[in-house]
Amino acid sequence: MFDQSKIGHSFSPFTIEVERCKVHELALAIGDDNPVYHSREAAQAAGYQDVPLSPTAPTIFSFWGNPHFLEQLTSIGINVMRILHGEESYEYLAAVYPGDTLSGVTTITDGKTRRSKDGSMDIITLQTRYTNQDNQPVVNATTMFVVRE
Repeated sequence: MFDQSKIGHSFSPFTIEVERCKVHELALAIGDDNPVYHSREAAQAAGYQDVPLSPTAPTIFSFWGNPHFLEQLTSIGINVMRILHGEESYEYLAAVYPGDTLSGVTTITDGKTRRSKDGSMDIITLQTRYTNQDNQPVVNATTMFVVRE
């Protein structure tokens, strides 16, 4: 059962550098052949300063940028072996480009337990707010996951 007192809890900040090659690799991995994610020239011709971060890239930040993510969840009583991904959304506040260094702070924004005759599940929502090297807010990522009990 989710401990409601954990709502509002923020984990330690983490940083991740946006690498040009990784932006390109992610676009290849998801089959996005839009040239703006592969070529600086194409991105600039489309009005970008550089190759922009693809829209779903922040998904990887929690896992690769925050090596303690699973430990942090475990520390507040979440059984990470029982997590199912529920949904993900992003609010872009400013462009993110290769060479940017992002700092993220993840906060538990909601949590509830749903019971049935066969057991229960916790539904937990996290929000990670990212700022760039200039301390400018750039992305808010919201993740909802289900913990099966």
